[in-house]
Amino acid sequence: MAENTKNSPLVSVIIPCYNTEKYVESAVRSIMSQTYKNLEIIITDDCSTDGTFAILQKLAAEDSRIKLYKNEINLKIVKTLNNMILQANGKYIARMDADDISLPKRIENQVDFLEKHRDYGFCGTNAFYINENGKKFRVSHLPITAEENLFCLGFYSSFIHPAVLIRSETYKENLYDENFLYAEDYELWVRLIVSKGIKGGNLKERLFEYRFFEKQTSSVFRKEQVDSVHKIFVSYFNLSDKESDFHKNIFLTYSNSSQNETSYIKEIITKMKKQKFTKGIFVPYQILALHILHNTSVDGGGTSSC
Repeated sequence: MAENTKNSPLVSVIIPCYNTEKYVESAVRSIMSQTYKNLEIIITDDCSTDGTFAILQKLAAEDSRIKLYKNEINLKIVKTLNNMILQANGKYIARMDADDISLPKRIENQVDFLEKHRDYGFCGTNAFYINENGKKFRVSHLPITAEENLFCLGFYSSFIHPAVLIRSETYKENLYDENFLYAEDYELWVRLIVSKGIKGGNLKERLFEYRFFEKQTSSVFRKEQVDSVHKIFVSYFNLSDKESDFHKNIFLTYSNSSQNETSYIKEIITKMKKQKFTKGIFVPYQILALHILHNTSVDGGGTSSC
């Protein structure tokens, strides 16, 4: 899809914003400057108390594709996202956060993939991790195929939430669940792929810059996130009570593993090797290997560490 024409499907980009005056202009402009032009850019300010909304008003005056809204009360991320999904008119809906950067061909390449792979419901992309000052410090190695993601979701979230593109009908029929606070994205991927059999994949290319903060939601609300992710393991993966406790300890709290857990980890690694998943499961391998070799705690960086 080298060039975009009027026949290109409409893509709705949804950008929730809250107190992001330092980064929001760069984030929104990265969408405005995409090589894929047939966009509607839906932006909702969730009652910011800084200068975010004024910046958004300036950007909306520059680009008629921007549809700017402001919540009357602070609804938080899940309700805000669900409202935006229902407002979207596109064939596809792209997630975007107000502090990240979409590289120029992100939307073009994701649309191209989903247009060619009609059996896939959604598509993410690999990314560069950037710090608060925009400096790159790490790259992602996400599972690529639907098969790899189906397997890896049993251990961690294998998609970068603000970097996904989803078929509109899939998104509208599967809104975020408020019962899984601070892990609503992981629950959605598991529900779509594991429960409903909808295929999801990632592009090998790094088409996104994912900003990582020391005080991200996954760190500030770590206990709530762990509880939600544990509930996802129990709800969707049909684990025994023992396996469920092992998963919570090994993959969520990263506390010291017992001899029984070490044996359980070795069983999982054997399964991984049989599947011949290598680079796509770099982080789970890393976590498991450290547990086995050092029997020590591991800093996994939250459910979306990849």
